Amino acid sequence: MNLEFPFTFTSNSDFFKISPEISIHYEIVEKVLPHDSLFIHGNLASNRWWYPTVTLLEQQAQLSPQSGSMIMVEFRGCGKSSAPINESDVNMHFFAEDFIKLIKQLNFKKLDIVGHSTGGNIACLMLAKHPELFRKALLLDPVGPRGVMFEEHMIDTFERMKKDKRLVTLVLGSTIYHNKPDSAFFKEMIVEDAFTGVKQVGHLVIKALNRFNIEEDVRKITTPTLILHGSMDLVLDIKESILLHQLIKDSEFIEIPHQGHCLNVENPKKFTQILMNFFSDIKPIFLQ
Repeated sequence: MNLEFPFTFTSNSDFFKISPEISIHYEIVEKVLPHDSLFIHGNLASNRWWYPTVTLLEQQAQLSPQSGSMIMVEFRGCGKSSAPINESDVNMHFFAEDFIKLIKQLNFKKLDIVGHSTGGNIACLMLAKHPELFRKALLLDPVGPRGVMFEEHMIDTFERMKKDKRLVTLVLGSTIYHNKPDSAFFKEMIVEDAFTGVKQVGHLVIKALNRFNIEEDVRKITTPTLILHGSMDLVLDIKESILLHQLIKDSEFIEIPHQGHCLNVENPKKFTQILMNFFSDIKPIFLQ
């Protein structure tokens, strides 16, 4: 990834209070997209996973002015958002409602939405519950409509990760195809945010997603949706993304060759191009 680190761009950072104990952190970067767009990260991640995309979008906007804002949100326990109070608070339906309340509070209408991994699952629930709020959806290697079937040893691994940053580094590195473990972005942002996330919520998210079935919710989605899945994704089964495509009537599925679970950090230029083309109503064209 040939982007300057640390990333420099102009954003408005704030918190939305869900309750006296829970605040959701969000950031807004103005005039970088064709339409106002909401971005939801995956488990063990944060808004900072989108920073390479923001940097590229700002560069492009200098050459081709845009009118839409990029709204990045962090679910409970990730990034700067408050940690959940109880295990029962870690529920994808609750996370979806948190973001719906935020959208309405900020008075955004007809948003585009982007969800990566767990964020893709949350996005699906938002699209099913409030289709009137959304124009288009892009789901990147999303958790599928039947959740994830985790073996007991995986839950044990997450428990050990809460105390072992080296294990966090190994696990996160394995999710990113052709990861550069010595890069500042990986060490200072991805690993640090994952270590915070796994202690506060990540171990509970995998329990919440275990066999979490939202097939009936997904069938209600009417928003035009693009589903992307890396051919080298070792985290989530591509068959689940294909099933998601089959359940969403107005959707397109594209397998991205030579990419893993995290196109947005593995190849941000390719991801940004696909994103801009889709949200600009141009058929996706892929960079090699």
